[in-house]
Amino acid sequence: YETERTVTTTQPLIIIDAGHGGIDPGSDSHGILEKDINLEIALKLQEVLHENGYSVLMTREDDNSLSLRERSDFANEKEADLFISLHQNCYAQDASVHGIEVFYTPGKGTYDDRLANCIQEALISYTQAKDRHVREITNLLIIRESNMSACLIESAYLSNDTERELIQTKGYQDKVVTGIMEGIENFLNEQAKSS
Repeated sequence: YETERTVTTTQPLIIIDAGHGGIDPGSDSHGILEKDINLEIALKLQEVLHENGYSVLMTREDDNSLSLRERSDFANEKEADLFISLHQNCYAQDASVHGIEVFYTPGKGTYDDRLANCIQEALISYTQAKDRHVREITNLLIIRESNMSACLIESAYLSNDTERELIQTKGYQDKVVTGIMEGIENFLNEQAKSS
C-alpha cells in the first residue's frame, strides 16, 4: 500500500551508510561484529525505503571497507538529500549501559538536528528502548563533511547482553528499520510544510 505523503516533488535521494566493513569490524562483542549488524539493518532499510518510493543509494552493500571520507564524498557527489549512517554502540566498561542515541553535527545549516530528533523519537516509539537522546558532535567526519542533512544512529549496545541478543533478531531489526523510516518521513513532511 502507499502511505499518504505530502512530498509530491521528485522523491528525495537517501544515502544509507552501513558503518564499518571489511577489515574494519567496528565493535566486537562475544563474536558479534558491528559491521555485520549494520549491514543487515542497512539492507532492510534500503528495501523499505524503496517500497515507499524513495531513491536510495548505499555506501556499501557487502563486506567492503571504505574510509569515512569516501563515504561523505560519495553522498556529496550524488547530491543526496539525506545521509543516514548506521552503527551499533559499545561500552565495555559497563555492560549495563543500553539504549539508542542519534548524533548530528550542529551549525551546518541543513536541519541535521531536526532529522536526528525525528529519527530518535520514532526509534524510541517503535523499539521502546531506553532513550539516550540526540547528541551534538563536531568530530564525526562522516556527518560533518556531508553537505546534506545527516545523522549517525547507534541503535543498540553490543556490550549489553539483552540488546546484543535483540539486535540480531528479525523482529527487533524490523522495529529499528520502521522507526528510522518513519523518522525520515516525519522529517521530510516537516521540511515540506516549512518551505
